[in-house]
Amino acid sequence: MIKKINYFFILALLILFSSNVSQPGIYNAGGTSFSMLFSEDSLSYKKVQMQNEAISIQLYKGFAVVKGTYEMVNTSVDSLKFIMGYPVNGIYQGGEVNLNQVQLDSLYKFKIKTNGKEQSINQQKIGDSNQTQTFQNENWLTWEITFHPKENKQVEVYFLVNTNEAGITKGYTNERKNAFIYLLESGSVWKQPIEQGNFIVELKDNLKLEDISGISSHFNFQTTTSETFLVGTKSNFSPTPKDNLIITYFKHQPDFQWESKLLQSEKLFDEIDAFSKENVSQKLKPYEAKNPYEVQPDFWSFLPGLLVFAAIASPFVLGIALVVFLYKIIKKRNTAK
Repeated sequence: MIKKINYFFILALLILFSSNVSQPGIYNAGGTSFSMLFSEDSLSYKKVQMQNEAISIQLYKGFAVVKGTYEMVNTSVDSLKFIMGYPVNGIYQGGEVNLNQVQLDSLYKFKIKTNGKEQSINQQKIGDSNQTQTFQNENWLTWEITFHPKENKQVEVYFLVNTNEAGITKGYTNERKNAFIYLLESGSVWKQPIEQGNFIVELKDNLKLEDISGISSHFNFQTTTSETFLVGTKSNFSPTPKDNLIITYFKHQPDFQWESKLLQSEKLFDEIDAFSKENVSQKLKPYEAKNPYEVQPDFWSFLPGLLVFAAIASPFVLGIALVVFLYKIIKKRNTAK
């Protein structure tokens, strides 16, 4: 009886320790989120509505260029002044069915305009206790913004992100790919709902649709006849982690020259500025989105199952081996007689 208890105890330990060895998710991906920041600005919560959010993304091999255009309105009769910000990096809970994390790498060459006028930016460290949302991050790019009663404002942001250092982890398997993430969940601090969200992705650097390993399906992305654009929309939504935009694509490039791309930032910003104003008039057709969290199975993917199988099967194998051994001994003795 004690041996049985010990066996099942060992089996339980094997099952426990052969499960996921690390938090599943996407790590060191290029991307960001956009939010109000300080608790003292709480009186401004739910008074400013994001009426339209237009995100233009140009994907290259190893990096992405992003322009976000936000049409915002103060829905109240009060004058508002508060701090807005983008996290430079951070860790967030992903939106998959299974628990996972999304870890963002740094933003580069960030700039912002309000009603066409470029704003000064502060880079500061901010503790979690003062934030409107608890992001595991303390490095922020911040600026102050003022709204008069019922005033509309257009906020435009530009930045580059390195997508080449990303890793996708699931169970024992880690796969190196390019990954881009835009976290819509931070938009939950605004007056809800966000009326319209438009997301357009252009494949640059000779990238093809086949190079897209996975993309969030809830945007209902469609592609153009040229298959160089992906167009997605969301309407009247209150964002949660499940609304985040995640794209995994291409492969890790060990010799990627990131610094040389940063030197071209102004040229790249001019290109995406022109791109964001284009009307993608080509006929759209359905696009089947794959899960961006998926990884290709390898030996390590099957290791937990093999360990459990070995733990279950080993008593039977040992029992059979013992029977065969005893049989041979008995047979040998009978032959000797």
